[in-house]
Amino acid sequence: MRPKRILMKHVMLVNAVHKEQMRMATVDEKGKLIEFNIQMAVREPITGNIYKGKVLKVERGLQAAFVDYGGVKDGFLPLRDVSHEYLTEPENGSSGGRPVLKSGQEVIVQVVREVIGNKGALLTSYISLPGRYLVLLPNKLCGGISRKIESEEDRQKIKTLMDQIQVPEGMGFIVRTAGINRTKQEIQRDYQFLMRLWKEITKKAEDASEPSLLYQETDFGVRSLRDYLTLEIDEIWVDEVEAFRKMRAYLKAVAPRHLRILKQYKDKIPIFERYALEEQIRVIYQERVELKSGGYIIINPTEAMITIDVNSGRGSNKRNIEETAFRTNVEACEEIARQLRLRDLGGLIVIDFIDMIDKKHIAEVEKAFKKALSMDRARIQLSRISKFGLMELSRQKKQSTIQEISYTTCPYCAGSGLRPSLEYASLGAFRKIESEAVKGTYSELKVSLPHEIALYILNNKRSELLKLEATFGVCLIIEGKPDMAWDNFEIQQSVKERALEVSVMQGVPLLNLAEKTEPDAEAVEKPDAEAGEAEEAPKKKGRRRSRHKKRKSAEAPKAAVLTDDATPNASMPEPLPGAVTTPVPSSQFSRFPVKPLKIVSALPEEFYPVDLGGDFFATETDSEDAGGDKED
Repeated sequence: MRPKRILMKHVMLVNAVHKEQMRMATVDEKGKLIEFNIQMAVREPITGNIYKGKVLKVERGLQAAFVDYGGVKDGFLPLRDVSHEYLTEPENGSSGGRPVLKSGQEVIVQVVREVIGNKGALLTSYISLPGRYLVLLPNKLCGGISRKIESEEDRQKIKTLMDQIQVPEGMGFIVRTAGINRTKQEIQRDYQFLMRLWKEITKKAEDASEPSLLYQETDFGVRSLRDYLTLEIDEIWVDEVEAFRKMRAYLKAVAPRHLRILKQYKDKIPIFERYALEEQIRVIYQERVELKSGGYIIINPTEAMITIDVNSGRGSNKRNIEETAFRTNVEACEEIARQLRLRDLGGLIVIDFIDMIDKKHIAEVEKAFKKALSMDRARIQLSRISKFGLMELSRQKKQSTIQEISYTTCPYCAGSGLRPSLEYASLGAFRKIESEAVKGTYSELKVSLPHEIALYILNNKRSELLKLEATFGVCLIIEGKPDMAWDNFEIQQSVKERALEVSVMQGVPLLNLAEKTEPDAEAVEKPDAEAGEAEEAPKKKGRRRSRHKKRKSAEAPKAAVLTDDATPNASMPEPLPGAVTTPVPSSQFSRFPVKPLKIVSALPEEFYPVDLGGDFFATETDSEDAGGDKED
């Protein structure tokens, strides 16, 4: 059955075909979006859920307690929201004799506000079960009527009905806005439904262990009927069979008179597309909202508050600026109130209207905005427009905003919406390359950058790169990756061999490392030669010799070298005349020793470090000869 194309009253549309995302919208007779709600399967709301938790810690300074209720983060329970049934008498007269909440105590709590960033969920022990016409307060002795009901005649009728309902001692209830012009039978039926629900929760709490979930908010379609069904709604269309059955069962139990307006949508055209709602929903996620007069408003949520800026845009009239500002502000009042409902923005909100001089115009704008907010179900506190053209208001926030439910934080900009410019990011990457190159310890630097940044450095910093390579003897390899994040930087260093050898000789206690070093095969085969070398090693390591000792002849060291290794490798360079060469194992024929610790394996307890200021590879004979020349 197709719905009527020309609408006379408000229509509720429930789109539940896709389980990943379920949507509810209310449109007026002109097809304008009035209310909108969404639920994502990956992020189900926990507001209104009831848990059995355990008090972990009580912070007297914060006047709050942290409760483990089974969530990702511990819940935050203000002490003012703790029911008297959970308070016990203090021991030893502490806390001034007032009842206190103890750690390790079991409590039944309800989520008031979901987890936001690093803040845990806000909890309360005063449970409230919302129904179609009533809100049951099981552990709070109070009663009242919704503030949205302003007519004194309607309030008096409701008070008369409330007196006829027998409520158990210690309980209370509040009549919702939908309770206007309802009969005693309808309110009594809703009250009995909520009482049965509370008995089931208490029975489950007795057997459950903490932490555990006792009650979860109802189905998305049922919740839409409970919170958004008003007298203006003339039709309800649902495009999914299971959701339609649940909503029908709920109306049959709570509001049978509305069964006739609930219908199942079976047309092939998507239900939201038929009512041209997709474009209006797309605007909800945008920062800029256009006005019919040519002006626009900018909505910018921040951590502390939500700022809304009103601009005249193309609708400005140079002849009469005051009149243009007034007309734009009045039009913006209705759109701002509508966007607050659709986006479910809450907390502190600051609106920057266009400056007006006439006080009469200021009063008219305040009146128009207050009237536009009358349709909002949330509690709102409103201030007057200041001399700077700012209006402050506070709106109750029950759940996450539409953007928070549907969007995730950008991994590249971390939610800021900004990223470094090409020049800024390129210079930052070049400075990192430069800081690594000037260390002088690397023979090669392989740098991976985003494609655009790599091209910028290679084309605009070519001379600087060549200068770094020539000055510090390093080879720079820069490559671009198209799939790399904008501000990422990867570098692979290849350390110079000489720097490696010096760092090994300087860094760790050499005697300890030498003891742990396993001897190679050549050393095992020739223990006698190694022992002989160990006996002669202390004599060779002395940097100074006594003047009374005779100078060693050049032939003696040569003989020692030949006896150490009878079959020297042909590739080894021949020693210069009069020079002493250090014995090198067969596995160390490279330019620099691979295992320098084996040479010092037989050092004495008194070890004199090598002077790194001179020639590191100079032979001792040369230094001794130089000292002898000075003596001569």
